[in-house]
Amino acid sequence: MGRLDTVALLAIGSLMMALKPLLLHLTREVDGAVMPPEQFQLAAEVVKLLSCGLALAGRRVLGMPAPLWRGVRHSAPFAIPAAVYLLMNVLTVRAARLLAPPVFQLVANLKIICTAVASWALLSRRLVPAQWLALVLLTAGVALGQWPGAGSAEGQGSPSALGVLLMAANSCLSAMGGVLTEKLLKGAVSSELSIFATNVHMAAHTLLVNCLALGAQGLVWSPAWPSARVAVALANEAVNGILISVLMRRLDSIAKNFAFSASVFLTAGLSASLLNYRPPLQFFMGATLATLAVLLFARPGNPKGKRQ
Repeated sequence: MGRLDTVALLAIGSLMMALKPLLLHLTREVDGAVMPPEQFQLAAEVVKLLSCGLALAGRRVLGMPAPLWRGVRHSAPFAIPAAVYLLMNVLTVRAARLLAPPVFQLVANLKIICTAVASWALLSRRLVPAQWLALVLLTAGVALGQWPGAGSAEGQGSPSALGVLLMAANSCLSAMGGVLTEKLLKGAVSSELSIFATNVHMAAHTLLVNCLALGAQGLVWSPAWPSARVAVALANEAVNGILISVLMRRLDSIAKNFAFSASVFLTAGLSASLLNYRPPLQFFMGATLATLAVLLFARPGNPKGKRQ
């Protein structure tokens, strides 16, 4: 993958990640109604499944290879990360409606810490002292950025404690789902499939789990055309899922985390323009500290590979 392609992919990834909390925040109430997070994720997975299906069909029309099915033994393992990501995304929607977008994006950096620890514990990846220091700095940056006064969804007050707790749980789930998905995407069988094909498997399992969960709760989803605001948020959610898969396969988790860290500042700028939200000084101090921590964690010279 060329340098220009890498820069373009990271730039697009940062922009899409920056838009996500802003768009989710705007779905809090549309025409007096709120779309439940479970139904929002159900609709988002339908959009993703249709998009990937159309992409695979297009490849076939153009005479390009578009393999999809490699047997039940290959597809079944996708059910576990699909269930984890479903719960994570439901919590994401709830938290995004409670927190101001820039604060949401900064607190979401906790997933970098959780992913690093999960990779160290479950994949036996080595972490040198400088990387552990980076994780401590990242924790400090997140704590500073959401200190009372950093802003909530309802104004310029303190961030919602529930929103921060939801994002902490979200980060743990993200780490677990990320480790499981990385193993699947880089497996011998999945490497033969395109990103669209692997996302078909993920979306299909997520839809199945979501429908079972809604049924168990006795909830009935009445399909209806979403408003323009919700439709844009759904499209962004679907594209984000596909794009993150591309980043994990073509680059690595460090590159994905760098794009996410950079998106914090983009979210702050977009929120200032579209929501007239001005984060306080401690937010920018925390965001800068978090970005420096990511750079320290990913600096050249840090060893890669597994612990001996």
